[in-house]
Amino acid sequence: MSLLDCNSASQILIIIAFAIIGAGLKYIDDAFDEDVFSKKIAIIIAPIIVIVACILAIKDTASQTILFSILLSVLIGGKVDNLIFKVSSIAFLLLLFLPSFYLYGTMNFLWIPLIIITIMGIIDEKGNDYVDENKTCKLIHFFFEHRSSMKIGVLTVCVFQFLGWFYLFAFLAFDGAYESIRIFGYLYRCDKFHLQSEKFPIFKHRGLSPGSRKP
Repeated sequence: MSLLDCNSASQILIIIAFAIIGAGLKYIDDAFDEDVFSKKIAIIIAPIIVIVACILAIKDTASQTILFSILLSVLIGGKVDNLIFKVSSIAFLLLLFLPSFYLYGTMNFLWIPLIIITIMGIIDEKGNDYVDENKTCKLIHFFFEHRSSMKIGVLTVCVFQFLGWFYLFAFLAFDGAYESIRIFGYLYRCDKFHLQSEKFPIFKHRGLSPGSRKP
């Protein structure tokens, strides 16, 4: 079943849902891994994301395929590295599998897109780890820093008409929201450091943050 069988309003809802999931995932990631945002808010956001993702996945096969590809790629890439992500992933899988088996007797994936997007996602995760730990040219660093392989994967399955073109825009909404929170987190960190520098002038003078050690 596909929500696209309905109308353009459903398409807008899918785009909004993908954006909510992307933004929420990055917020949680930065809250727990980078200590940028509030962990309490992240814990509240997590079940909301799971519910939105499950409703979207159960109602729309193509969305289910893309979301499961994202989850598979981060699981295989070893990026589910904090408790809230682990609990959310388990909850998503349970809420996805149980209704699907009850309603259809099986998982209703689009298998070729699932395989292609997952493989490209794994390449992204491994490539991102590599450029974080090794010096590379700016183009390669930019490519993997922004996880471009999965975008190419979604583009590919749309070009070969395994998915409708609309899903490329839905995925870009996910990715754009994710990147927006990343940029906001960076600006938020800069603002926090500025406030700390104003409060502790000695750190501003020496170019240090209050938590850093003197050379």
